[in-house]
Amino acid sequence: MKHYVLGNDHAQLARTTIERQRNIDVFLNESESKASAEMVVEFFQALNDLVEDHTYSVNIRCAAKAPAGDPLYWSGRTAIFWGDFHKTWLNDYNDTSRLSQVLNLAPRSILVGGAVLLLAQTGRGDQTVAAIHPNFLAAAQEIGLADCHQCSHRSPDGRVHSAATKLSALRLLSEFVALDHGEHLAETLRSYIGLTEPKRSCSSQLATRLIQRSGADPMVRQVVEKMLKNVEDPLKISDLAEALGASTRQLQRRFLNKTGVKLLTTYRELRLERAYSLLRYTDMPQLEISAATGFSSAGALGRAFRAQYKTTPEAVRSHRFAGNLSEL
Repeated sequence: MKHYVLGNDHAQLARTTIERQRNIDVFLNESESKASAEMVVEFFQALNDLVEDHTYSVNIRCAAKAPAGDPLYWSGRTAIFWGDFHKTWLNDYNDTSRLSQVLNLAPRSILVGGAVLLLAQTGRGDQTVAAIHPNFLAAAQEIGLADCHQCSHRSPDGRVHSAATKLSALRLLSEFVALDHGEHLAETLRSYIGLTEPKRSCSSQLATRLIQRSGADPMVRQVVEKMLKNVEDPLKISDLAEALGASTRQLQRRFLNKTGVKLLTTYRELRLERAYSLLRYTDMPQLEISAATGFSSAGALGRAFRAQYKTTPEAVRSHRFAGNLSEL
């Protein structure tokens, strides 16, 4: 079994809420599926980058070793049966019994590809509607499964869902993100991982978390986007307020009430986040990075950087060239 606790490089940025752990168990019918299951890990890694009040942990395991019979274990968990569209999901009696218990206990299950035929094996096939790949239509009709004629299907009772392929499973997972965290975060995630064309106006992870925290408040969203467009030459708070048609006091109070952090502090953190990214992913000299993020000198950037990240720009840059990004 592989276990992944998916971290967040910028977890210290504007983080004031209590995190809740959510667990996802991915079941494989054969070892050859391990490589493709990394897509699920990457999906939730990206979600952890963007969401601030949950941490997602992914377990990848063989279906034959599925834990079952413990309601406490399955409380709040998602079970994903990671099949493909070339093979049905075959089990012996004991495996089927365990997987049936998982489907009974997990509050949310997703059957992918050939795993949809588990519905019949576990006694749920009769008149059940599901997303069925064309390769399995004939078999599905024989066992009473009804095709929804779409690539994914959300069950009305919110428990056992289906996706015709592994790729469509990612789209289905993004729909659950919309249900759990709101459509704004789901759309940002789709853009972030390439399910839709990226929207560059709000590419900052910190900005995404603040907008999510504010409930996608229009004024918060507008001022965050305005700050992101003016990182190199930071605007005065009065200029931001004027651009939004509000008074300085009104804007600052609204931002603080909706996000729990001060506007001026956020602007500085957005500039530092950009500097962090440039240090980590480009070869730009620190002097150019300081100019590109609105700091008067490399020394000024260094002092602010150390206060924010408890490390130095030099350390981030040296880790980049040493290939130790995972340690940051």
